[in-house]
Amino acid sequence: MYRPLTVAEVVDALADGDGELLAGGTDLVPALRARRRDPARIVALRRVLELRSRGASANLLIIGAGVTYHDLTGWSLSPGLAATARVVGSPQIRNTGTVGGALGTANPRGDLLTFLSAADAEVVIHSVQGVRTVDVPSFLATGLDPTELVTAVRLPRPCGPQVYVKIGSRQAASTALVSCALVVDRVHERVNCAIGGVAGRPTRPRAAEEFVRQGIDWAAGTIAADVAAGFGELVAQAAAVVPDPLPDEVGGSAAYRRHAAGVLAARAVARCLSAAAPAPAVALALDAPPDAPPGAAGSEAGGWGRK
Repeated sequence: MYRPLTVAEVVDALADGDGELLAGGTDLVPALRARRRDPARIVALRRVLELRSRGASANLLIIGAGVTYHDLTGWSLSPGLAATARVVGSPQIRNTGTVGGALGTANPRGDLLTFLSAADAEVVIHSVQGVRTVDVPSFLATGLDPTELVTAVRLPRPCGPQVYVKIGSRQAASTALVSCALVVDRVHERVNCAIGGVAGRPTRPRAAEEFVRQGIDWAAGTIAADVAAGFGELVAQAAAVVPDPLPDEVGGSAAYRRHAAGVLAARAVARCLSAAAPAPAVALALDAPPDAPPGAAGSEAGGWGRK
């Protein structure tokens, strides 16, 4: 067990590619107990204080990889990110799970990964060779070299409403069966959407984003009901043609998840772009097709975020 105090010491310990990182331990500890991993050394990150900082510049939010979900739940600078963190797992997971751990695990249903994909976030990575920055989709596509350390995530400061909605068998305490993150930028007149749970990593339905962007009354910040419905249909169509679809499973078939993605997207955009500000996080039940899992329900989290 190695307990470094600085990022430089961590990357030195990882230089030979034969170390495992321990932050919150929500993924590594069960793997060690089940003997699925047998690293030569474990590099514990709890004492590396620079990984646990968060802050903001004029246009960016910076979140250290050691920041926990609990740390984010009340962060007023990013209401959408805070709302997403509040529906991650159980209180125990939120208290120990970290931003860097979410990226390292790369769960295709990860709540945080879906939101960060919609928010155009960047991942900051250190190694003995230096520092590099990649966007979240590229990071998830290529993975992390064993000699590298995720040190932070950067994302634009909110310029409009943001919503994260998910479906799970036990609402916030369960892994998302399917989820949708929506980020509206009123300054640049953009809408970003990411869907989790239909493919090996969060999916961005670009055609649907452009369709809804053109249908918004940007002066009033509102959207017509038929545009919201059309957006949902396009999202469902995009979910049906992803290159790496997740298979049918006991919790819900691929067809159900595609249907649910469209429903969530339509409700998310209607919730963001209405005359009234969104309410606090509430439970959401969906009109599901016949093959929906028993008791499936959604958890909805919304928040206005403006400069």
